[in-house]
Amino acid sequence: MDAPIESAGRAGRKPVHAPGLPRAQSLTRAAALVRAVGEASAGGGGATTAALARACGLPVATAARLLATLSDEGFVERTPDGAGWTLGLPLVRLARAADPDRALVAAGGPVLEELAGVAGESAALAVARAGPAMDVIAQADGPGLLGVSDWVGRDFPLHASAPGKLVLAELDDAALAEWVARVRPERFTTRTITSLRGLRAELAAVRARGWSELDGELERELASVAATVRGPRGRALAFIGVSGPAGRLDAARRKRLAPTVRAAAERLARAVSAAR
Repeated sequence: MDAPIESAGRAGRKPVHAPGLPRAQSLTRAAALVRAVGEASAGGGGATTAALARACGLPVATAARLLATLSDEGFVERTPDGAGWTLGLPLVRLARAADPDRALVAAGGPVLEELAGVAGESAALAVARAGPAMDVIAQADGPGLLGVSDWVGRDFPLHASAPGKLVLAELDDAALAEWVARVRPERFTTRTITSLRGLRAELAAVRARGWSELDGELERELASVAATVRGPRGRALAFIGVSGPAGRLDAARRKRLAPTVRAAAERLARAVSAAR
């Protein structure tokens, strides 16, 4: 029996671009079918041609013709038993390209939870953005309440955060010099590294040991450890780390936690690779 599918037609939809321009009806119908297939796929199965035709208000013959064309383009494909339709892999890849963080967030959840539990501190996942800049996209909290903050979506200065230093460590010397001259890094505490010379030395140390740390450079009592998640060709995919009060994350404990954080980065890299 087919699972119910909500109508995927254009009922209630109004043109949002060039409302006076005629539409290609066949494309409108094909788009409705793709949405209907997507709804069926989200329910864990597929839908037959007849069910999709009913959901879209189309004759079965019309739906069958459009689905065959969509299948030729890889946008839909038959279920393993041949009885229904699901979204095609090329379309799924396009969706992932439009939201490149989705796979990281999905694969990173279990890794972050495990890291937070082992470290007893908040664990976060960040990605580099153009600029360069950085966004925290996921977080898992440790068992304690002290030091717990919501890092997701907050702005962080690259020179005064552990994952931010990893972003800067990906730059060559000329790009780093340009960034320092343009941004003029702000001093937040007496420990903040703001000079080009100081950042060069800090980033050289980061590259040599394979992980970065923060020690009271953004806030006096905030410390963290982070490592880079790399793809098969060595490209930086993301940055994972733990943060907490400096009293708990002193220099000795940061050093002890560094291998754990690096191992989490490697696990996440493998999980992301397996999901692609």
